Amino acid sequence: MRAIRPVLIAVSVLACLACAAAPAKPRLPEGTRKSIYYTNRGTALFNKGCHRRALDYFQSAHQRYTAADNLEKVAETLIGIGDIYYRLGDMPSALHVYDDAIEISQSLEDNPGMALAISDKAAALIALERLDEAAATLDRADALPTAPRAALRMKTRALLLIRQNRAVEARSLLEKALAAVVSGEEAIQSGIYFALGHLDLTENRPAAAQRHFAEALRIDRLMGAYHDMARDLEALGNCDVGLDDHRAAVHHFKRSAKIFALLQEKQRAESVLSQLEASAARADLDIQATAHWVRQWLADPAGADLCH
Repeated sequence: MRAIRPVLIAVSVLACLACAAAPAKPRLPEGTRKSIYYTNRGTALFNKGCHRRALDYFQSAHQRYTAADNLEKVAETLIGIGDIYYRLGDMPSALHVYDDAIEISQSLEDNPGMALAISDKAAALIALERLDEAAATLDRADALPTAPRAALRMKTRALLLIRQNRAVEARSLLEKALAAVVSGEEAIQSGIYFALGHLDLTENRPAAAQRHFAEALRIDRLMGAYHDMARDLEALGNCDVGLDDHRAAVHHFKRSAKIFALLQEKQRAESVLSQLEASAARADLDIQATAHWVRQWLADPAGADLCH
């Protein structure tokens, strides 16, 4: 053993020298590091439902990527900005931004980027009831070579079918979209379940809608998507009302109103609170504590904002 020991030491020393001699990973330029930080921070805030705060970070990232002439990242941040405008209900602004992202992605021959921007543009057109334009826009996405994001495109097409009162076709397409969901598309999966629940409610099937909204809520909880959780809970409350179970509706509306208040979504919080008060009266339940918290959080943004 004593004869071998120097050899082992020599081998260890050589191994350490080899490690030390390996080139260090180059440090990213400061501008790039900041751009990545702003994009990641904006994405995290967007996923929570903090859309206005997320917009500030995406705007900062967009400026820095523009200055660096990084077209791929410019297009990515534009899609993020467009999605925020969509969530805020500013569809004209969303359309302008999506068009810019589509133009850049096309110049880069980036089919995945184009497919995403075009699908999102179609969703904004549907929201504006410009259904013929939305259909033509989706056709363009489907025609892309090896177009990715099949689940998203099918979900958006199904939303178009719902607006066109083609419920049977919409349901079939949503079920296909569920089967096409891949890893990393949990937000799309949740949206599909929510769309199925919405379709059930339009067909006066609140019990079936409950199951779909509950599945959307399960996924949104796992992702920490506060806004979407509040939306799911409101929808579950509406299902309870449809089933004439106002005690259960109170349970769901309470939770929804409080999350909307914490997100400082005043209009949504007050709308759900109104529904809560109506169901509480029907169920003869006291909701004073919940009403107190909702109003206090809305009145004191600094102490209740989840989007710090």
